[in-house]
Amino acid sequence: MCRHYTTISANSGISAHLHGLNLHCRSSSADLLGRFEAIYGHLPPAQPGALDIDLQMGLVSGSSAPPAPTDLPVIYADDLISYHGDPPRLVIRLPKYALLTIDLARRQVDIQATRGCLEVYGAFEDVLIIGLTPLYRRLGLFPTHAFAARSPEGQAVLISGERGTGKTTTGLALLSAGWKLLSNDSPLLAVRGRQVQVLSYPGRLSAFDDSLARFEALKKFIPQNAGSEPREKRIFRAEEAFPAPWAVSGPVAAVYFPRLSPGLAHSRLVSVPPRIAMLELLPQTIDRWDRETIPQALALLEQLVEQARCWVLKLAPQVDDLPDLLAEGCRPVGANEDAG
Repeated sequence: MCRHYTTISANSGISAHLHGLNLHCRSSSADLLGRFEAIYGHLPPAQPGALDIDLQMGLVSGSSAPPAPTDLPVIYADDLISYHGDPPRLVIRLPKYALLTIDLARRQVDIQATRGCLEVYGAFEDVLIIGLTPLYRRLGLFPTHAFAARSPEGQAVLISGERGTGKTTTGLALLSAGWKLLSNDSPLLAVRGRQVQVLSYPGRLSAFDDSLARFEALKKFIPQNAGSEPREKRIFRAEEAFPAPWAVSGPVAAVYFPRLSPGLAHSRLVSVPPRIAMLELLPQTIDRWDRETIPQALALLEQLVEQARCWVLKLAPQVDDLPDLLAEGCRPVGANEDAG
């Protein structure tokens, strides 16, 4: 990826090209446009002939998102998010952050965001990917919750799991060793030819101080007075930490499910059967409400776990050996079941 910032004045917009799609973001809010640029600004500009996705964003007063229209049926709801509508019209409400109205046929997304969407760590990024995911899936691109990187040999790996399992620390170890970033949180999976590929997805990096302190080049992101502050993640662009950090895509060679393992002297890999890997990946990739796209997503994941080596990554405290260990896990099918 090349670094390219294309900014048009507030009340106009910003456009960027992503894997055959032109993303056009318009807003009267300079704050919203600025945040969009911070995430997508390194992408190339819009290109002729690509499919267009239009985003319209606005800030609302108050701390709650506008209510969902009462004439739309509820597809799914819990305390954090609700889905309403009957495709091609879809409305998604995150009470603290935004109301999203999506026209799947026209590939349009309207986002009415609260100030909290900009102030709470990760909220803006989450709102964007939630609003765009239904469109991506219908275009054959399936976001999954994982850290993704490409090895110097060109093989892509997924590091998948819930928050707090060591994904970010493992990913930063790879980037520090010269691997390239595909995505910090939401890589896109797609079938290209006969392979499942990981396609890059933009986003900033973030880590707690104890993770940053493990890497000499990342210690600069820890404030000098960090000891007196509450525990919080530091947010930074990949370009601020690593030279030419981005890759565009790569075939999936391995999937890792990290597990913190106190007392372990060295990190090690334990092979995971495809059916178990599939169960791990399902909740990270599929939304039960989006029934139309589930068959295609299941077929993609089945192909993925047959194509890639799948491992539990038992994490020891030291991180220096992680790049070599994960590179070893990318070896062809048929090698020894355990590594490390």
